[in-house]
Amino acid sequence: MSRSSSNQEKEKREKIKSILKQTGIGLSIGLSVAILIRSFLFFPFTLETKDMLPTYSPGKRIYFHRFVNRSNLYLGDLVLVKHPTQEGKVVFSRISGKPGDTVQMKNKILYRNNHPEDISGVGSGFVLQFEDKRGMFPSSFSGRDNGEPLILKDRDYFLLCDNRDSCSDSRDFGPIPIENILGKLF
Repeated sequence: MSRSSSNQEKEKREKIKSILKQTGIGLSIGLSVAILIRSFLFFPFTLETKDMLPTYSPGKRIYFHRFVNRSNLYLGDLVLVKHPTQEGKVVFSRISGKPGDTVQMKNKILYRNNHPEDISGVGSGFVLQFEDKRGMFPSSFSGRDNGEPLILKDRDYFLLCDNRDSCSDSRDFGPIPIENILGKLF
């Protein structure tokens, strides 16, 4: 009987080892897949600014996919980009001009190819917000509200925030090259 009992205990230990091994392999595979997805496909981002109010509020967690190229970037798309002048900073903004477009700000309104911005086809929930009650800046002071026409180069995009008076966007730092676009809202 002691042999039988010893065999049973040995079998039990082997079974437990097998279960732990399978669990470890499963967890390792799952973790590896999660890391690959996070690194190469999708990534989360938590908004820290009120740049996109009222569409998105600070603290909102949103997801971006990394598959970005000229064929899948459209007017109105929301993108996360590397800030062109501030190392390590990112900007969450809306595509308002594409390569080849002529863009110009006139009295706080974006004109694209000599037509005022049309936000009707951008999607539900899109509302522009203006917080600055001081009126427009004269063009001699700033080109934010009134500027010269700008023709976007082959790989450049013009970005504007929804909260137009309380953000930093292409009116401040100029067009963004496609290489600076980290992801598109998923």
